Amino acid sequence: MAKNALFSMLRCQTLQYGMRHIVVLVLLSAVSLGAQAPAGHVMVQPDAIKWSPPGPGGVSTAIAEGNPQQAGPFTMMLKLNDGAWIPPHFHNVDKRLVVIKGELLMGHGDTIDAASASVLKAGGIAVMPANTHHYEGGRGETIVALIANGPFTTTFVQKQGQ
Repeated sequence: MAKNALFSMLRCQTLQYGMRHIVVLVLLSAVSLGAQAPAGHVMVQPDAIKWSPPGPGGVSTAIAEGNPQQAGPFTMMLKLNDGAWIPPHFHNVDKRLVVIKGELLMGHGDTIDAASASVLKAGGIAVMPANTHHYEGGRGETIVALIANGPFTTTFVQKQGQ
């Protein structure tokens, strides 16, 4: 009887030891599989952003992901030099803006009125509905993420005689 009891105990301990290893291996496999990025997962580091040279108004752009000319989501980065203004314009779709650095000045209408522009600080978010006439400016070097769905167009507003 003692021999059978000892055998049963050793067999049980061996099974438990083996099961522990199997559980650990399964958990490690699950963690390893979970660590792999799923298809479509995109991460863009700041040093990977390829900025265009600043235009005459002191604004640079970069496409961080997606394609604004095609159907689907995209992220465009805007960099405004201190005092730079994007003239009054509107877009065919809603856009979302997230201020990364600096202060974004935003106003509505067909003429820039810096005194009436609202200030959106770093970390702030704005949603601009499609076809809304607006303008933006930078206070300090200002970096903004523009998020929208393409196809995306920008139409600049020009008053008579301009």
